[in-house]
Amino acid sequence: MKPYQAYFFDFDGTLFDTYESLTYVYHYAFEQIGYDCTREQVAVFMHMSLEETLNRLKIFDPLKRQKVLRGVQESIDFPENIARIVIYDDVVPALKALHDAGKTTAIVSGNNEKHIALVLEQFHLTQEFAFVVGYSSKRQPKPSGDPIFEAKKHLPSLSSADLVYIGDSLQDPLTAKNGGIAGILLERNHEYPDYPETKISTLAVLEPSLG
Repeated sequence: MKPYQAYFFDFDGTLFDTYESLTYVYHYAFEQIGYDCTREQVAVFMHMSLEETLNRLKIFDPLKRQKVLRGVQESIDFPENIARIVIYDDVVPALKALHDAGKTTAIVSGNNEKHIALVLEQFHLTQEFAFVVGYSSKRQPKPSGDPIFEAKKHLPSLSSADLVYIGDSLQDPLTAKNGGIAGILLERNHEYPDYPETKISTLAVLEPSLG
């Protein structure tokens, strides 16, 4: 695999297993409008923006949308929900290998930066990432290339060919493409057998490719 100078990582499902946490978050948020969000729905919704989720559910009433958004913002940082987050076993070794090789690592996510900071602090990983690009109402969400364009601003000396974005859903390599950089799909459970582009099943494969 081609080595890059900077590695951008998605957050949920890529670095951290947030499924159990988000199950409680989404249940709490949609409960505010009397909607029962199932675990199966969460497995889908966690890979898309909240706006896209609400549109898919045909929830267009502005007041209801605001209630759901506020519910997510309130509950995502509940201590009990933070405690439900698990780091994948391959993350720390991969980050160490990248740093030992002089590479830059960063997070580009649809999640909010405050929440990401809390999780990184819990796992003592705050210093492992040069910067975090999270959700902003001023940018189009993934799969728009806007989050990648924002990340590029932090590394003005690097060209697009020096950058790669790694994420666990199909929107992540599409986001990379729309942002003009390479993308790698991380499919930990072989969820996308027909995906034709570059994909990996573990971050551990980054380690021997750094020569």
